Amino acid sequence: MPKNPLIFPDEFILDGAVSDSGIGALEVAVNSLSIASKSGAMRQANAIRVAGLGSIKNQNRGMPILNSLLPTRSVGKFTVAPSEPSGTVGYFIGGWGDVASPNFPLFAVRTDRFTFATDTIVNLGSRLNIHAASYAFGNAIAGYIGWFTSSWKLTFQSETISPIGAMLFPGRYMGASLKNQSRGYALTGTADGGSTVFGTVSRFSYAGESLVTIATVLQPRMRACAFGNRFNGYIAGGSTDATGATIHNNIERLSYASELGVIISTILPNKKTGLNGWCPGSGNASYFWGGTTSGSFPSPPTSPSRFYQINTIDRFSFAGETCSILASLLARGFSDGSVIGNAVRSVVGGGIVHLDGYTSQNVHTSEPSEIKALNYNTELHQILGCVLSLGRHLAVGLDNSTF
Repeated sequence: MPKNPLIFPDEFILDGAVSDSGIGALEVAVNSLSIASKSGAMRQANAIRVAGLGSIKNQNRGMPILNSLLPTRSVGKFTVAPSEPSGTVGYFIGGWGDVASPNFPLFAVRTDRFTFATDTIVNLGSRLNIHAASYAFGNAIAGYIGWFTSSWKLTFQSETISPIGAMLFPGRYMGASLKNQSRGYALTGTADGGSTVFGTVSRFSYAGESLVTIATVLQPRMRACAFGNRFNGYIAGGSTDATGATIHNNIERLSYASELGVIISTILPNKKTGLNGWCPGSGNASYFWGGTTSGSFPSPPTSPSRFYQINTIDRFSFAGETCSILASLLARGFSDGSVIGNAVRSVVGGGIVHLDGYTSQNVHTSEPSEIKALNYNTELHQILGCVLSLGRHLAVGLDNSTF
């Protein structure tokens, strides 16, 4: 690069036609310096652009799905334990076991890990003594579970479960859960099996592992489902007591920005309870599996009105806040399953089903071990080849997906 003539004037001798002016050579030198500087800046900008294109190309290749946990790595004197990539594994925890009578359930004190890439189930053994649906949410690093006044943290990288100090969700269960990248929400629920039902909303911060009850109060409901995207969470269905005397088909929206709740105009196609605590979906929609409804029993129709499991999957579109039934129906009605998911599909395990389709009323058992999946792109569902280690309903569904 040329020297600066303002700093080295003796090296710029005036001669020829420009010597008469006394500044010609200086102007030429300054102009040369300006051209060289612009050229250098352009070369630097082009290098940055090329590097950026290379990064974008590498990103488009996609990150491979890892089927095993990532190793720890050292940064200086610190050891960093990276999490698995988002949306690789999910867990079915606790629940009521596979018995003929729902009045005397066998408590399923076990945890099953589901790997999305391979559709495989691994029984991790006895981890938590959780008897029925609890609150669960998390990010790609850890999941959090609340049952009455107890709370635990599941670290995905090590698959260790340990109690945490915060008192989560005191005295509530059978509610619904929401999550985003920074916090989770525990919505509604019951304290005594359905005699008392709450509309309480509690916010849990991942960073501080602390819980606080916010001022917003939703409609009291139990056995409802929650779902959402980056901006809003929703809760749908559920009942106001254990008998199911009042079953909801309305949907409430909880804004993450304002933490205010409001009932939207859209309703579920059917009034139903026995939905799942967390219903994952894509960025465009979320899906509700089955449920319990009341009315004239469909096959054959009977009177008076009674309760039965239904075989529909509902689609909720976030863009227009609309809800409709998918054309592809389930082979048999079921309710109280446990749902996990990632960016590609939703997976449900267990639940309560009719013994012989729709031909018997209120005669049901825990689904032995069946696991079903729904692909977001095709909106078609299938029964997977893997099974739960023990068929059960009202288990906790937890995954490491973030969005």
